[in-house]
Amino acid sequence: MIRYKIRELVADKSKRDGRKITLSFLADQVGIQSSAMSKIANNTGYHTSVTTIEALCRYFECNIEDLLEYVAEDEITKN
Repeated sequence: MIRYKIRELVADKSKRDGRKITLSFLADQVGIQSSAMSKIANNTGYHTSVTTIEALCRYFECNIEDLLEYVAEDEITKN
């Protein structure tokens, strides 16, 4: 499963910028609906486009591996 690290990135950017960044604000910045951003942030198995992934990397000024991580199925069942 691919896990999005949105919440961690939002928390880090909020701290760096000295202001709270909401998922709705992030969705506006990236150009997707708030409901889609919520699904991505909550790791509900939502599939998104490469365009959205690129926009998120651009917004957070990060590499793709900072945004996504692969979690093996056996790791998911352990939790």
